[in-house]
Amino acid sequence: MIDLSGHTPLRDSNNYKIFQHPELEGALLKVRVDEPAPNHVWLRYAARRYGNLRQWNREANEYLAALNRGCPEIERLARFMGYAPTSEGPALVVEKLTGPDGDLAPTLKSERDALTRGSEARKKLREEFLELLDDLERGRIVVGDMGLENIVRAQERGGKLVIIDGLGERVLLPLTLFSDLAFRKSIERRRQRLFKS
Repeated sequence: MIDLSGHTPLRDSNNYKIFQHPELEGALLKVRVDEPAPNHVWLRYAARRYGNLRQWNREANEYLAALNRGCPEIERLARFMGYAPTSEGPALVVEKLTGPDGDLAPTLKSERDALTRGSEARKKLREEFLELLDDLERGRIVVGDMGLENIVRAQERGGKLVIIDGLGERVLLPLTLFSDLAFRKSIERRRQRLFKS
């Protein structure tokens, strides 16, 4: 077990506490802190089996599918490095992605919000976002939660945008996994609505 007592989280959110891995410089420990909120009369199998860790099951499945296909677009994803028990609870071990200052990589949301609406810099940022979507479409990588806070600019990828969270589809019948048409329509919806310049 990894003892995190005395360690301060690098980031804190409603869902996670993110710690520097004490033994691996290039890794983070993401400890899930939210409690699953049952919103169904009957709990789904995944909710019963994995509880609030079921998102990790989906993320690992999608990452493994990309690995299996050998698609070069997997570089657009933070590397999945496994799981670990910690004193704070189960942790997902992921690649640490950083910005130019060596701190955690800035999110696309923070970059976008710092730019003036309609500015050339913001238009360029939108083009980078569309390039990311093109790569995801080419690699057939399913991202269920494409929030702008789940995308960062990583020095480890030459300053490209990288997905750090939200892989996999969270619906009961994940059509985007089985239907090319549903997958393409999902990507197209994101092109239209997610990032307005």
